[in-house]
Amino acid sequence: MIYLILGGVSAFFGLLSGVGATTLLRPLLDAVSPLAPASVAALCTMATLCAALVAAFFALNHALPLHPDELLLLAVGAALGGVLGDLASARFFAMITRESAMLLQNALLFTLIALPSLYFGPLSRTVAPMRLSRLLSFAVALLGSFLAFGAEPLTLTLYFLLFGADGDEGAFAALTVSLFAMVGKLLVLLIRQRLVLPDADVMLWLLPGAVIGALLALWPAVRRGRSSLSTLLLRLSLFTSLLNIAAAALH
Repeated sequence: MIYLILGGVSAFFGLLSGVGATTLLRPLLDAVSPLAPASVAALCTMATLCAALVAAFFALNHALPLHPDELLLLAVGAALGGVLGDLASARFFAMITRESAMLLQNALLFTLIALPSLYFGPLSRTVAPMRLSRLLSFAVALLGSFLAFGAEPLTLTLYFLLFGADGDEGAFAALTVSLFAMVGKLLVLLIRQRLVLPDADVMLWLLPGAVIGALLALWPAVRRGRSSLSTLLLRLSLFTSLLNIAAAALH
């Protein structure tokens, strides 16, 4: 039951803020779950993919804010980055302890979560967007998806910083990168597990929670109060990541 709640809450706040379901889910699972980091990563992949599919279904009912060619670059870069990132992280984390893996993952996630708050806060008054060619969107997607669970906050920040994109463009780019990065990671996971998904008992609770949370986040009445809720999410994610970092460091 706890996994149903975690999946729903993380998808709800993640889609509402535009920084992704895993922004809150990853540190929460690390904090309350006895599962290994590889299992947590697989569960986050599935939950994020479910939430992203729900968001994409509703987004396709509106005019696309990005050119189809740019979307193709994002999709290809994100899928490739998801595959490469999963292969690299699996090999790296197999060589270190669970506590070290948790420490490194939460430190990276903390940094990536803090990026939007930093850029759209103090730095927005001193750092002007570069307005570079949108052909670089492939590199943005490749980098964001390679880092996997920081894909959406990193993509949001880079899209505003490099291209001067507006809110709708940045959010749609982040959603595209998240969706195709998780598809790439899922393919690698299925091949590695020989088409058998790990922790099926947990997944049966987590995935319905992610879908329910995503549907609630897209409800128009809820989205009108998204500003204050987004701030709450970022602070909660940062706090949870710090707790996990402290717990892993003191272990």
